Amino acid sequence: MPHGRWNHDDQRHLCGAHRDNRVVPYEGVKVSGMSSAARELVTAILSDFLLYLPTQARKLRLAQAESWYHETYFCWIGECGYNDPFYYRIQSPVVIVQFDHHAGVFLTNKDPAKFHIDTLLRTPNGGDYGMAIRPLMKTMAQDFVWAR
Repeated sequence: MPHGRWNHDDQRHLCGAHRDNRVVPYEGVKVSGMSSAARELVTAILSDFLLYLPTQARKLRLAQAESWYHETYFCWIGECGYNDPFYYRIQSPVVIVQFDHHAGVFLTNKDPAKFHIDTLLRTPNGGDYGMAIRPLMKTMAQDFVWAR
């Protein structure tokens, strides 16, 4: 593991909790340089991460991601054996997905293990949580009453 690449909270994740709209350097190989079979696997992975979307929205989001394959990177950390934990990230200007076998935070395994998986999906460049469109919305007065 490269020095500085591991942190206790998110482990190998670079876009985890409290990392909204973080600028993450690209790592790995460009998807546009992969074989067509490998690109199809990248597309299948992205499609699985987008399953929560309705069919038409998923198709549009996937087409958007594919249109950026010339600036999309695939990064892998770990071995490739059946029992080996690993991490991967697909990252472009329009999407970031990460998959990681984690060590235990509340579990007892001190090293990453295949039974503890964390995944995440982010929209980089100001897209997290609709941040890119927030300036376009009219503000509303909100009178919160905080309990003491």
